[in-house]
Amino acid sequence: MDYGWYGLAGVFAILLVIASTFGFIVIFDLLTWRAWKQLYASEVLLWILFVLGSLLLAKVLATVVHLIATCWKIRQYRALIQTAVHDQECRQGSRVRKVLICHASVGSGHSRAAQALSSALHRLDASLEVRVVDLMEPPYADRTLIYFYKDWYLRLVGGHTVCGDLGGHFVGFLFDRANNVGDSFTGGNALQRRITQSFLLNFLQLVCEMKPDILVHTHFLSPELVASLRRRHGLKVPQVTVVTDMDVHAWWFQQPTDQYFVPREVAKFQLIADGVPKNDITVSGIPIMPQFQDTLKAVQNLSKRERRLRFLREMDAPLHDTFLPDCDRPVVVQMSTGRSVTHIFKNLITMETPIILVLVCGRQADARKQLEQVEVPQRHRVALLGFTSCIHELLAIADVVISKPGGLITSEVLACGLMMVVVDPYPGQEERNASMLLEEGAGIWIWDYRDAPYRLDRILSSPPESKFSLAWYKQNARRIAKPDAAFKVARYVLSDAPRQRMLVEERGDLESSSTSPNGPPVATQSPTFWTPPPLISSGSIFSEDPLRVRRTSPVRRLSMKDFAQMKVLDANAVPHTGESEDSSDTEDGSETHSYLQVQED
Repeated sequence: MDYGWYGLAGVFAILLVIASTFGFIVIFDLLTWRAWKQLYASEVLLWILFVLGSLLLAKVLATVVHLIATCWKIRQYRALIQTAVHDQECRQGSRVRKVLICHASVGSGHSRAAQALSSALHRLDASLEVRVVDLMEPPYADRTLIYFYKDWYLRLVGGHTVCGDLGGHFVGFLFDRANNVGDSFTGGNALQRRITQSFLLNFLQLVCEMKPDILVHTHFLSPELVASLRRRHGLKVPQVTVVTDMDVHAWWFQQPTDQYFVPREVAKFQLIADGVPKNDITVSGIPIMPQFQDTLKAVQNLSKRERRLRFLREMDAPLHDTFLPDCDRPVVVQMSTGRSVTHIFKNLITMETPIILVLVCGRQADARKQLEQVEVPQRHRVALLGFTSCIHELLAIADVVISKPGGLITSEVLACGLMMVVVDPYPGQEERNASMLLEEGAGIWIWDYRDAPYRLDRILSSPPESKFSLAWYKQNARRIAKPDAAFKVARYVLSDAPRQRMLVEERGDLESSSTSPNGPPVATQSPTFWTPPPLISSGSIFSEDPLRVRRTSPVRRLSMKDFAQMKVLDANAVPHTGESEDSSDTEDGSETHSYLQVQED
């Protein structure tokens, strides 16, 4: 049910406006046209106030109905969760049959990672029941949450609000401010969890009714809800979190989680610093579609001309005139970056080095029509593509990719061994992804579009054996690439390791993972690193959760008494002259040492 102006509030508004207008007519006896012509301005203003009051009352009534419906759902789902926990079966040793993959379409990366895992799971086990759920789509999320959590966020970071680019900087500030496991912004605040759960009650119902053997998350919103069910109600379902950014933000820390899959070693260190046992973390990379791995294997032993001929056969768009005449030119792929796509394109075609420029416009038909009118120099060859499902074929023959540094596109570019040119990163996670590329020598960051021709000309014209050449960047990209991430995660999901680790945790012990060379980590018993609190199955899903923050050493603050004692010590201090002190000085020094020792204790 939609509680916005086009839903229940709209119905209430129409009825109340009609009722208020009818009441106004009856009160002022406006049953004839002559009576209407004799209305005073004050009476017309009063009628306008009647209408505005009706609209406000309609919104209030819709909100009240919304709250009543939510309370009714809470009562229903509370009983549903208790029944699900009571009737759940403890699966041990049997084959995984149901997998629930959860993501949130706040950007395309989380969704594409979920699709990649689903495809990899089906390749490993065709009979597996895999369900991919988007928490930012009805009916799983309330439209209010979708508007503020997804739509408003994308408008802010994209600069599509009245704030302009300041909206993106504000999001980046909040992102950095919230990168603390003990902070309320991370989900540790009980009120925030209750509000989030009230907007995602249908998702909780799906988890209880589907009874999956394991849950896989590619966004940090869903593991928070499942972890709460496990802590508070004793729901016995293992969950795996797949981090889809190159750095791990504190939002990803949701315990209990049976295994974290992270893109690189630095991300593993960040989770360990937040209190996650190191054996619960696997460095796998970010999952990409298995088609990338298939294409890379197919073109591995082909020459450049054979690769491009194969590409023309497999591609879903006619590009023969662009690729066939010259196979020696480097291929530069420009991904659609929203508002700046035209500006970047006009600067790229001013390069001195002849290139084949492929611009993927996606579903931006207006931008494509505008770009078709731009005059391109004869030394370049340009192809404009709309939406394509063969992006893996295009990247397999490319040399340079110009794009925003999202987690998934970055992983795809690295898997294909390409140099990446970063433009317009969103403040927060995309800026950190860009920093990783610069740190590893796999790409460059262009702040001013006018610099693109100069910098790319230098790179493309450098000898292959020199540093900062195209070959050097591509070699670094291949060094840090992890194209098999989806299958590494899928093998762990299909194994019995997540279930065994969860069962050992319920007995008060944690599992550690010994990494095998041919597959995912195998669970073995180890000393306890993090012990969950006692499970309470009779409480509400909105009850206060136990502490989920990492253990930090308390910071001792100085009091006024401490300052007074320090002044006394300073007044009685004897300057050091290099000569031996007398006994009184020694006593004072011992008292000072004893005081400092007490303060340190």
